[in-house]
Amino acid sequence: MTMRDSILDAAEVRVRGGGFVAMSFRDLASDVGIKSSSVHYHFATKHELGEALVARYTEQFRARLDAIDMSDLDRALADFVAIYANALVLNETICLCAVMGAEAIGLPEHVNERTRAFFRLNIGWLETLLARHGAEASADAASMIVAALEGAMIIASASNDRNLFDQVARAALRCIPREKLDKR
Repeated sequence: MTMRDSILDAAEVRVRGGGFVAMSFRDLASDVGIKSSSVHYHFATKHELGEALVARYTEQFRARLDAIDMSDLDRALADFVAIYANALVLNETICLCAVMGAEAIGLPEHVNERTRAFFRLNIGWLETLLARHGAEASADAASMIVAALEGAMIIASASNDRNLFDQVARAALRCIPREKLDKR
């Protein structure tokens, strides 16, 4: 593992647990056992670090999505929700892009564009899955499900109640019109 990867790992833990704005290069340097100037060597600015962090997170998420078998709708949906569920660890972490999305107003455009790319990836993947199985309004359903899961993580975390996430996830999936879905 490179020092750049170690810095990104430390940054991900800090951002997912406390927010991007609260994270400092000094914190990261302490976390990985280097000087703050060494963090600057790898990432000239905090915003450059944020862009790299979201890009890496998106690629890791893409790899998880690519591993899901889309042939069985219910199984694929369960696997999709499981990725989000695994990102939620009460009192520790939520989805990196949920945090970045919540802080978007104060972030530079290039960081926000990376965050939007994450959401487009997830919505697009889900829309493709739903369309393959004959769902009507698959774009609407995909957007609603992703928004529900991201919001559910924030609310469950703030409420310290994992059941809220599970409840919203189940409700979001029930909103998919099933009467016209193919029965592969």
